[in-house]
Amino acid sequence: MGKLKHITHYKAELILGFCAIIWGGSFPLVKIAMPYVSPIFFVFIRFLLVLIFFRIIFHNKIKEKSFKDIKPGLFLGITLFLGFITQTIGLKFTSASNSAFITGIYILFIPFIQPLIVKKNPVFANILGIIVSIIGLYLLTGFTGVDFNVGDFFSLLSAIAFAFQIVLYDKFAKQTDHISLLYGQIILMVFASAVFSVFFEMILFKDFIFQLNNDVIISLTFNALLASLLALYLANKYQKYTSPVTAGIIYNSEQVFAVIFAFFILGEVLGFIQYIGGIIIITGVLISEFSGEFFKSK
Repeated sequence: MGKLKHITHYKAELILGFCAIIWGGSFPLVKIAMPYVSPIFFVFIRFLLVLIFFRIIFHNKIKEKSFKDIKPGLFLGITLFLGFITQTIGLKFTSASNSAFITGIYILFIPFIQPLIVKKNPVFANILGIIVSIIGLYLLTGFTGVDFNVGDFFSLLSAIAFAFQIVLYDKFAKQTDHISLLYGQIILMVFASAVFSVFFEMILFKDFIFQLNNDVIISLTFNALLASLLALYLANKYQKYTSPVTAGIIYNSEQVFAVIFAFFILGEVLGFIQYIGGIIIITGVLISEFSGEFFKSK
């Protein structure tokens, strides 16, 4: 029984790593759409597509869901919404590499949030993995902090929101099943992004833009079907098999793939230091995962 649990644990974390790869691709693909679509409206269209396909795929499973079933997902969706909105707005005003670094520091907040919400303290291996990953992230993105701009500020807000989202998942996952949890988040994302887009982009600032072209279609397709529908489904199903800190460190490897995808999609060139940074981030993930087993055996 213990061996089966161990296998499930590693399988779940490999799946979370797959999600990180997909999310890494979303950074440059969101970036290429930003000149043609208002950020909040982009999130609305993205999750409206997710809602449509989610209802088609899981029609039989969600038709009997009550408000009580999806209520935890609605609450969790608030942090997801704040994370996506601030990250998308941030990408409009800062570089993909700056966004990747600042968003990635959410793993620094998780050890402080986790004991307050789910009464779990991070272990030494987690803290060591976080430190190593942040060093790698700094080298990978080349972030200097010079001329900290409004886009960087929104990226920081995104990091805080995602840190709360990861920890709160650990709490809400015990209250309902993963389908209901994800369904509630998707509904909240569609509703909130629609309201915010109308109020801020169309009425208050009058800077609404939507030009449908190949870049926008490719970006929306990838981000809706893969980065949102598939990756969020897998994350909601398997994150419960690991701790919030470990999940956060695994998710943080998305920054490695963000830079790799940015090279192929945006033509951003990787230097030697960036390769070293990527290797260090992956090392941080491995330290968090396996060093605890090493110290136990001593």
